[in-house]
Amino acid sequence: MTVDDYTAELIRQDFDLPRGSMTEADLLHWLAQRVAELMVHRMEYLMSLCYTLDLSEEEVAIVLSPVAPAAPHEGLARLLYERQCRRAETKRSYPTTPLDDDDAW
Repeated sequence: MTVDDYTAELIRQDFDLPRGSMTEADLLHWLAQRVAELMVHRMEYLMSLCYTLDLSEEEVAIVLSPVAPAAPHEGLARLLYERQCRRAETKRSYPTTPLDDDDAW
């Protein structure tokens, strides 16, 4: 299944996802590699992103647990992807209209 453009754009904003269409499996593999890199070199930034994107602390703790079924970077990549999918769906469900008034803010 190909990832929709809006979800890919949300991921691209925070993780420098390369341009072009990807399957869900390809994106998850790419994102897991990026998360692994961030875990080694920029863990504080990664945790800040998790907080900003409103990932569940409980779910993050589960995927980072030594007894988690998947490697930590893969589990965290899956959580990030699923959260961005939910955000994209919400944004599609509640479209915003541009303000026409010059004094509006």
